[in-house]
Amino acid sequence: MPKYGKNKIANVLLKYNYQVKIGDILAGTVVGKERKEMLIDLGLKQTALLPNDEITINCNKDSNQLLAINTFGEFSIISYNLKTNLTIISFRRLHYLRLWERFKQIDFNNMILFTEVKKSIWGGKLVEFDRLNVFIPNFHLPKYFRRKNAINKILAIKILQVKNKNYNIVGSSRLAVFKRQSPSLRLGLIQTCCILGIKPYGLFLNFYGLRCLLHISEISNKKIENINNSFKKGDKIDVKIIYINNSKGKIAVSMK
Repeated sequence: MPKYGKNKIANVLLKYNYQVKIGDILAGTVVGKERKEMLIDLGLKQTALLPNDEITINCNKDSNQLLAINTFGEFSIISYNLKTNLTIISFRRLHYLRLWERFKQIDFNNMILFTEVKKSIWGGKLVEFDRLNVFIPNFHLPKYFRRKNAINKILAIKILQVKNKNYNIVGSSRLAVFKRQSPSLRLGLIQTCCILGIKPYGLFLNFYGLRCLLHISEISNKKIENINNSFKKGDKIDVKIIYINNSKGKIAVSMK
């Protein structure tokens, strides 16, 4: 009897002289546990290793309950050494791939997602939705959420891009706010707004929770020599909407 005579999958692999390739998905059985990894019988020449950090994407879930001895499951090959026949596999990545495929099938055009801010990275924040990471660039974040103490806060977002390469998802909180407020927005609408910031080229305002720019050319028909002499942060002024861009979540306003 062959070495894996009782294992039908192993017999098939041996019969067709299967060559291990990174990215392949194989079925196997948990046959042992060590301090840093689990031992998985995939029917290969040597028992495969499943590192502890490749078991689950849920840090709160007990890996011992998820994969007990004799548990049968599918695993993704992430490393293979041709000389030693050492195979490193992942259970977590296969789960992630299935979440990713499910995520891609969702139509996000008219959907606002509520996510949790996980951590700050260069250029923005990482939030989590259905155990998948979504990157929110700083430009698409409200000012409050750019702070470090925003971790674990709930953030409403809209999906901007879903890229197969490297499984990248990019979202925008600014567009989510705009989407919620868009039924109230129309050209010519006049609103009293608070000045959030002052720049040489104009004023940044809070319009229905949206951060928008009142360009200096739209403040007055007269030339303004020094904008800081006319306005200060926290002042309230009346402006009207003169332009709406639904796809980018932008509005332009005027005092004229």
